[in-house]
Amino acid sequence: MLAVITLGFSPLAWLIPLVVLAIPPILVNTYEGVAGVDPGLRDAARGMGMTGGQLVRKVEIPVSLPLIVLGLRTGAIFVVATATIVAYIGGGGLGRYIIDGLATSNYAEVAGGAAVVVVLALAVQALFVGLRWLVVPAGLRTGARTS
Repeated sequence: MLAVITLGFSPLAWLIPLVVLAIPPILVNTYEGVAGVDPGLRDAARGMGMTGGQLVRKVEIPVSLPLIVLGLRTGAIFVVATATIVAYIGGGGLGRYIIDGLATSNYAEVAGGAAVVVVLALAVQALFVGLRWLVVPAGLRTGARTS
């Protein structure tokens, strides 16, 4: 509501809060992923003569990629689940079924809207599981199951 009061009924009024909602899980998982890289790997990379940039690109990011993708997935699911609130300020979307159904005591419409949101969240989940399978190196996929 604060964004609507300050920005009016523009797309920024709902887009900015949704982006802000997605940032914490992405940052926390990225930080934990990079901080959790085995110090022995870093020492070995430095011993091979890698510069700081090469160390980040070739060692730290690939090793922390499972947690980075997990943070992206969590943030995306947060946004999908919370985007239904946009209907409250007249933004439309799937939340419209939930808001309108509650206003008219049509609980079948509320359940239908909620079910569609759940299916969309599960689709986002499946998309990120597939993305993880594509971008995470095979050696790290079969090792630790982080997501």
